[in-house]
This record gives sequence, structure tokens and C-alpha cells, in this order.
Amino acid sequence: FQPLIHERRSRPLTLRMQRGPRLYSRILDASYASLKRRNRRNLVIGGNSFTTGDVSPLNWIRNLRLPNGRPPRMDMYGHNPFSARRPFLDRPPVGYGFADFSDLDLLAAWVDRHLGRPRGVRAMKLFLSELFWPTDHPNHEFNFWVTRRTAASWLGTALRVTRRWSRIYTLGWFSLYDDRPNGKGDDVHRGLLTHRGRKKPAYYAFKRG
Repeated sequence: FQPLIHERRSRPLTLRMQRGPRLYSRILDASYASLKRRNRRNLVIGGNSFTTGDVSPLNWIRNLRLPNGRPPRMDMYGHNPFSARRPFLDRPPVGYGFADFSDLDLLAAWVDRHLGRPRGVRAMKLFLSELFWPTDHPNHEFNFWVTRRTAASWLGTALRVTRRWSRIYTLGWFSLYDDRPNGKGDDVHRGLLTHRGRKKPAYYAFKRG
């Protein structure tokens, strides 16, 4: 999303840095109104941050504001909680306003304070559309990778948290297939299946739910 000016970590956004989240807020709120006019049952997911970013999830959430000072309307908050650690909610925060899967309880508190309460919304649900742990070897997209067995084990832990905690609406895995070999050896093995369609251990973990 543009314009996005890289924040100074652990510091409030300047007025120039606020332009991105403020513009996004206007687009989101207008989309909400249009979608609800079309069908009141439409569910609108907003925010759509990820673990780090040019603007941290905390600063992004704090600065989702309309010209009248209110946060934009949405039904759920979207977040992609990529993580280099097993997803337990009782772990210490990663800091800097970041939020991986283990920080989702903290993220929920930020959403409540800055987006929910000003509009009288309690316990807005989290829509987690993308989670995966790259496997097999270093890759060009993330600075970590795990074994296939570890990815399946961590996915099982994340799914147990999802089942037990009502704040999570859904948990999606990205994606179905590993990337095809790119000739450099740093392709991303992100799938539940290899690029040839062979089922990896995470496939069975996801199938069990």
C-alpha cells in the first residue's frame, strides 16, 4: 500500500508517516459502506497488517483514523502472523510494536483499544489469512526456515490455539504448493504440498484441524 514511509521503530508516526494509514482508513470505510449497502451479511475485514512491516502493527492500528478522528468501520481485523517461533500466547512480546502469532493476545488488546471501543465494538474477531513456516532450506523471502516436521508440529499448536480462543475467526495457510525451483536454490517451500504435489507433514496437521 502506498504511500508508506518507513517508521522509526518504537516511536510514534510523524504526520508524513500517518498519510498511509489515514488514506487506507478512508478507502476501508467507504468500502464498508458500499459492501453493507449491497448485502448486510457481507463481512468486511480491515487492517490487514503482518508481523513487522514498514509500519508496525501497533502504529498501523493506532493511526487508522478518518478525518473526523474515528477509526474506520470493519467487522474483523485481518493480520498475517508469520513467526520464527512456536506459537504460544504466553511468550514475551517480540517488541517494536510487532505481532507474530504468539503476540495475538497483545494484538487483540490493541484492536480493542484503538479500533473497537471508539465505535462501541467489543472483542472484534481476528481474521488470520496467511500463516506458514518455510521448510527445507534458506529462502529469499524470510530469514528463517524449519524442518517439515517442525512446521507440522507448530501448525498443530497454532490450530489448537485457534480452536480454544474465540477471538480468532479463522486461520489460513499460505499456500497449497511449494514454489517451483528457481535455479538459485532459495525458492520458498511454503506449501502443504511439494511443487510436484506430494503431501508434506503439515498437510496432515492442517487436515486434522
